[in-house]
Amino acid sequence: MTTLTSNKNFLSPIGFQLVINRNKFANIEYFCTGVTLPSIDVGVSPTPYRGLAAAVSGDRLTFSDLSITFNVTEDMENYIETFNWMHDSIGKENVEADAELLIFNSHNNVSKRIKFNGIFPTSLDSLDFNTQNESLEYLQATVSFKYTNFEIK
Repeated sequence: MTTLTSNKNFLSPIGFQLVINRNKFANIEYFCTGVTLPSIDVGVSPTPYRGLAAAVSGDRLTFSDLSITFNVTEDMENYIETFNWMHDSIGKENVEADAELLIFNSHNNVSKRIKFNGIFPTSLDSLDFNTQNESLEYLQATVSFKYTNFEIK
């Protein structure tokens, strides 16, 4: 039996909040302007069947990176915070943190929580300083994270 969709409101791309360990990474969280929910792939196992190459669902999920974009503060606190996290984690264990992406509904109430377990940064965008820009656009950076898994609640 199929159930019909009861909520016909569409998901807003601006209704979100990112929560990371506030004691360590408060500046990344506060100035976050964008989050890309990772893509998920299921492997495919080719299975021969009567002269055809049929496909069967694989045995594991593959998650792409978690990507976060943030406005860089003029004293670069959040950029440096991320840089230090990356620098200080080289060759060390237990450098991960948990993060939660809160998704808001049309009434600005949390409708979903997406918890990322064991995130750690793997790349940080460059910052392009340029006096030739025609208008003032504040610098933003994107940081990519690997993680153990994520779950939607």
